[in-house]
Amino acid sequence: MEHNQLLEKFKLNQVKTKLIDRLAYAHDASIYRLIPQVVVKPQTESEIIELLKHAREIGTGITFRAGGTSLSGQSVGEGIIAEILNGWTGFKIIDKGAAIKMQPGVIGDHANRYLAPYGRKIGPDPASIKAARMGGIVSNNASGMNSGIGLNSYYTLRGMRLILANGNVYNSENEADYDRFLNNETKLARGLADLRQRIFRDTKLQSKIEHKYRIKNTLGYSLNAFLDFEHPLDIFTHLQVGGEGTLAFISEMVLNTLPDPIYKSTGLILFDTLTDTCNAIPFLKDAGASAVELMDYNSLTTAKYLDDPPYNPDDLKPGSAALLCEFQKDSLKEVETQAKPIKRKIGKMKGQLVSGFFTDETSRLKLWTIRKSLFTTVGSLRKPGTSVITEDICFDVEKLPDVIDDLHRIFAKWNTSDAVIFGHAKDGNLHFVASIDLETAEGVEAYEGMLDDIGDMTVNKYDGSLKAEHGTGRNMAPYLEQEWGSDLYEIMWEIKGLADPGNILNPGVLLNRDKKVHIKSLKPMPLINPKVDLCVECGFCEPTCPSRDFTFTPRDRITVAREIRQMEIADHPDRLALIKDYNFLGTDTCAVDGLCELACPVNINTGGFVKELRFDGHTNQQRKIASWTVDYFAGIQKMIRFVLNAQQVAKYFGIQHLLAGPMNWINKKTNHTIPTWNKNLPTGARVRSQEVYGSGTPMVYYTSCINRTFNSTGKKTSLTDIIGQIAAICDVQLIIPERIDESCCGTPYSSKGFNAAYDKMVSKSLKMLYETSRQGKLPIIVDTSPCTYQFKSMGENLTDPEIHSMWEQMTFVDIVPFLLNLIKDRPEQPLNREIVLHPTCSTQKMDEVPAMIELAQKCATEVHVPEDYGCCGFAGDRGMLIPELTASATRPEAENVKKLTSGIMGISSSRTCEIGMITATGIDYESIAVLVRDYLTQIK
Repeated sequence: MEHNQLLEKFKLNQVKTKLIDRLAYAHDASIYRLIPQVVVKPQTESEIIELLKHAREIGTGITFRAGGTSLSGQSVGEGIIAEILNGWTGFKIIDKGAAIKMQPGVIGDHANRYLAPYGRKIGPDPASIKAARMGGIVSNNASGMNSGIGLNSYYTLRGMRLILANGNVYNSENEADYDRFLNNETKLARGLADLRQRIFRDTKLQSKIEHKYRIKNTLGYSLNAFLDFEHPLDIFTHLQVGGEGTLAFISEMVLNTLPDPIYKSTGLILFDTLTDTCNAIPFLKDAGASAVELMDYNSLTTAKYLDDPPYNPDDLKPGSAALLCEFQKDSLKEVETQAKPIKRKIGKMKGQLVSGFFTDETSRLKLWTIRKSLFTTVGSLRKPGTSVITEDICFDVEKLPDVIDDLHRIFAKWNTSDAVIFGHAKDGNLHFVASIDLETAEGVEAYEGMLDDIGDMTVNKYDGSLKAEHGTGRNMAPYLEQEWGSDLYEIMWEIKGLADPGNILNPGVLLNRDKKVHIKSLKPMPLINPKVDLCVECGFCEPTCPSRDFTFTPRDRITVAREIRQMEIADHPDRLALIKDYNFLGTDTCAVDGLCELACPVNINTGGFVKELRFDGHTNQQRKIASWTVDYFAGIQKMIRFVLNAQQVAKYFGIQHLLAGPMNWINKKTNHTIPTWNKNLPTGARVRSQEVYGSGTPMVYYTSCINRTFNSTGKKTSLTDIIGQIAAICDVQLIIPERIDESCCGTPYSSKGFNAAYDKMVSKSLKMLYETSRQGKLPIIVDTSPCTYQFKSMGENLTDPEIHSMWEQMTFVDIVPFLLNLIKDRPEQPLNREIVLHPTCSTQKMDEVPAMIELAQKCATEVHVPEDYGCCGFAGDRGMLIPELTASATRPEAENVKKLTSGIMGISSSRTCEIGMITATGIDYESIAVLVRDYLTQIK
């Protein structure tokens, strides 16, 4: 095989040749599907150079891929996919935040996080900034709501380090590299200089370029580089911005940053007509608005799908529109002053301000939710099996009313009734989102016809740009010559030939002679499961996934499941082998933590899908055993406590190696069904049923099966006793239910897909809690956050009406807000203690991270929250069955924690998560209840 030599040059885990891996990388956020020959994960510049050499020698294309959030098919290809994530997340703050140096794998939102202490941010702010990587952001010349024309990647670029197709490396920040570029890249440098002279000699070409960049334009190469710069290295560096990886590999970039004002004021203005809406744009722009977002009537009506919208969608007049505007300043007085003239003039502009301008975060975000949920709403309302398309075009602002009217006519012509139009109004930048059926010839024909009509309207009627932000990719490559004209189109081909004579860098993207490439290699969207059928494969979920650097991401799990379904339809001979690989990569190693739902634009919890796959994979015998464990749950806990204590005895006598080896061997031989050895497991706990702690206000205390089994600290202390001490001090009475050892929240069963056992256990537990809580009159305190979340969210899974009615009457309170409420008004001084928090995934899903931080800051003088905290991947017992999952999931957070001072104390609200973090960091993690107990008793 022609790629076998890569196995000799790279580590085994860096080269993926299996079909399942190649299929996972055949998808990005676009509508295209191209299966690569091989996936390689280079981690150094020398490995990039080796990979480029390999591609040149065998004549195969290479596509560099970071976040895979490309909407135009820029990050898929049929040759080599080179994923630039691990090893490419380095950064350096320059000149006290005036600039930032980054490698291409840095997430855009993380760059802003790094700059936040300096009051700065990067210029580009694409909607995908929480998932998109800087390599893609710069390669697409991304901008966004606040970037305008002058603050995008191109205009904020300070420097760049490049690796050319021939393997040579240049850095535009090194003065010596300018002469070296001229001397070593003679043909390329001379060719760029000649093209520059040709453009300046032809006033029509020069004027055309100047004219095209008066508004946002990312279609084709950044030809303005020939007008803005003289030296070939500067020209070539800026051609990379928007070059979509077709000219060189960007190994490092330096961007100048912008001030990030602390105070913001946001308002929504409704208008009866589009003309009135657009007439107000210049005034808002001149008034200093940092963002002016337009939404058409269809966009505004989607508010009916939101909870508590700020206006009544039923009162909107057909043809109406709105402007969402925001002012940003360094003081509250300044933003309020800016908004005053708007309020006075709104009536004269024939507008209606919805409830005023808001400066508080909650109200502001409520307004922004309407704008930012448009992709979500259209995506979630589309017919399953259809694709979501989103495009962006740009025009002179005064043309917007006519443009939008024409767009509506085009959508009606091609039966795209659900299309919504919105955009960055002050820049004349419009986006539209619509669903379209690409599974049929008629649907593909309609898609092509619609793009043809939009191209004709944009270029020939309104002299606009067909791509304002999303880059050219495959879907706009056929329209490149139409917008730029033949002369400048051929100049772009000359640039490609000079930089990449072997055509190995992302071939077919941006430049393509095939005028039908935009309707080829379209990815199918077969129905696989209602829980995930609405996935648009955008990749927003991937940075949150615990298994992202180990096996599969949520997007991978869905895309490969779709591939399996396609194989099933076609009776493909490779289907069974693919399913076998999928069992581990897709099913076994999913933490089912649900964090992907928080990042997903259409609110998909891939964990729910995986649970159903696990259910389908169980044998009847396995289901019977699961049901049996429900009946003997108390005895099973006793057995686990015995094993934990036996492990401690083995450690005490120094014979743990006699257990560790065999346990790890058995784990692998039983396909990860028996736990591995973990030296950080605590001793076994013991909880007596029908215990009452404290006196005062009565509450039910549900201590989780984890805390009934594992001790809370290394001092053999039960968390139940610790919380009991807190109750005695704070005048509350905590009642532990009778026979609590027989109960569980059901998570161990639901996460494994044992649905019948889950129903049986939950029914037993809820009946017990209903009785103990006096038919729901007493609140139920839960001491483990994942268990609290399970209790709070189980309603939709309760099929028994009687049990569901009981559940509805009960109130479950997590340990974090419970403890905060107990001590928030107490006078004790915080302990002179430095701690680091690990908010569990459930804490995040319940939106209790702020409460957790507040509680910790009440109790300790110094509180750290790691930048990269997320799910630890322990996932109940998954961290004991597949410890590699936890090791991979915790690596970024652990790296941050290890930079902190020695002697620091780790705090969380789930014992298994604490064990995962102890294993990852080497420092001790305990329940936040321990910290509160120490604060109340002033234990030093």
